[in-house]
Amino acid sequence: MRHFLFTISVIAATLLTALAVCQADKKAPATNAATQPAAAAAQRTEPKPGPQIEKLLHAFEGTWSIHETLAPDSTLPNGATGEGRIVWRPGPGGFSVIEDYQSRQGDRQVSGLGVFWWDDSAGGYRTIWCDSTNPGGCISFKNVARWGGAQLVLAEDYEVNGKKFTFKEVFGDITSTGFTQTLYGGESGKELKVDQTIRATR
Repeated sequence: MRHFLFTISVIAATLLTALAVCQADKKAPATNAATQPAAAAAQRTEPKPGPQIEKLLHAFEGTWSIHETLAPDSTLPNGATGEGRIVWRPGPGGFSVIEDYQSRQGDRQVSGLGVFWWDDSAGGYRTIWCDSTNPGGCISFKNVARWGGAQLVLAEDYEVNGKKFTFKEVFGDITSTGFTQTLYGGESGKELKVDQTIRATR
């Protein structure tokens, strides 16, 4: 009799365990189905780079060989020419654009790093430029760079010893195989002179 009762108890326990497992299996898909839409919604709402960043990358992304011509100045009395390369690539998350510059100018090696990002409220690209010839480290431009037709233009006024000067940088002749980067400088209100010309090719 005891053996019979024991057998019945084991069978009952086995049936209850099987029933619990079956119910858990039935509930599992419902739980997964409930979490899937939330995960999909989270993926859909992740921010993406805007069209202005895409436009900048479309124009410049990639590796370019460069040939430079530098006008005479206090550091290069006879001027100079340079050879090197520029790499344009997306910044973190694709929300900015990074310019990595390397050039041999005469007997000096020059390196630089630029970062561009779109400021919607200002209607242009904010820019920071750092290079190995600047003891101050980096320049954070007050003005924004803007597209003017097929050219990208940045102009900035600054003051030295009470005198006002203007710096201007123009990216032009932009094609899939090349572009020209021209840097101008001079006293504000007067005709600006070309300080440096960079011709880039793939």
